[in-house]
Amino acid sequence: MPRYFFDIHDGVALSDEVGREIGDPLALRREALRVMTSLMAAEAEDSQDCTLVLAVRNETGDDVMTIRLVCQIDDR
Repeated sequence: MPRYFFDIHDGVALSDEVGREIGDPLALRREALRVMTSLMAAEAEDSQDCTLVLAVRNETGDDVMTIRLVCQIDDR
């Protein structure tokens, strides 16, 4: 089963050194969205605005998916 690595960029780059074994493209997409949702929930507690980038790479180091999330809150 292929292994994928989920690298996070939120102003600081964090490389995933362990990765996860994921069998099919749909499962990979679901896992990436789950990771991004968890990251956004954690960031929401600490900041007003944030930009998160999740880069998914395969075992050979090729990027296979990127998710970008920009959150901007305008309080009135």
